[in-house]
Amino acid sequence: MSTASPTAYLLWAILSVLFLGFLIYHLWSYDKFKCLHWSAGRQPGAFKRVMTYSYLASVPLLVIYSIATTAIKFKEVIPKPLNNYASPNRHWIVPLGFVFSFAWGLELITHLEELAFWMYLLHQRPQKAEWFESWEYRMWYMGSMIAFIGMPLTALVARRDVITLDAYIFLVGSSGSTGTTLLFLYVLWNFPKFLKHVKAEGADPTVVVRLTTFYQLNLARVVFRFLFTVPLLIVAVDGIVGSVHRINRSVFWTDFLLMIAGIGCFVSTTITLLIFFPRSFTKEAGYKPKPPTSIAAHANSRNGMHN
Repeated sequence: MSTASPTAYLLWAILSVLFLGFLIYHLWSYDKFKCLHWSAGRQPGAFKRVMTYSYLASVPLLVIYSIATTAIKFKEVIPKPLNNYASPNRHWIVPLGFVFSFAWGLELITHLEELAFWMYLLHQRPQKAEWFESWEYRMWYMGSMIAFIGMPLTALVARRDVITLDAYIFLVGSSGSTGTTLLFLYVLWNFPKFLKHVKAEGADPTVVVRLTTFYQLNLARVVFRFLFTVPLLIVAVDGIVGSVHRINRSVFWTDFLLMIAGIGCFVSTTITLLIFFPRSFTKEAGYKPKPPTSIAAHANSRNGMHN
């Protein structure tokens, strides 16, 4: 502990609090905490209860430990200002700013395309134009051009002052990403109605399951998208506006917000990967359903007649 950085323990604190929140949400969604009752479960007994309670008790204890240790660490460690960096390290700041701006521009293009396409599907009508002729496609095309050019251009303009370089990249990127995420709330708000329509049209069950999974994953992804963009927006505004810079002059708050943003970025990116490339464990396991026997087929036909 004596040589560990406060940032390392801050990561522990953030992850432990996030997991505690997920634990509460999961148990509430599971059965509204009924599973915590002593007699809950198919196999009630002291052994299972002890295992359950010992596991659940470990989580808040980890929260207490990590938060308390983080607080002590930040009070004892002194940070090193940017102006005191070694010259070779300072020379890397601008090139890395360009790398980050290009990465964020490409990320914006991806999420703009997804937003535009799902808005196109939600607005489907018999007289609706084809995708490449729709206003949603034009919205994505224009937005992508602005993102691909605007993010590196921001780094180019702000490169003369390396102290505020990342602040301007954060400001432009987080503004665009937050706006995209806010618009995606419109998709999620209307998605249950769209899903209901798909079911009414008699879509294949696998399609319905895939769309339902997409909806659930995006509910989580939107949360982590805000965890990615809003903290960086706060850091950027504080670093550019005014002269006090209370957040940027606090090692704790800058580390806390940047780490929250990092977690939000990579968790939301992981969810995007699961959405773009959904795995089918049934196919991977090599399972192929057998054709129904004559008895089963007859029973199904009778059931259909009764229904």
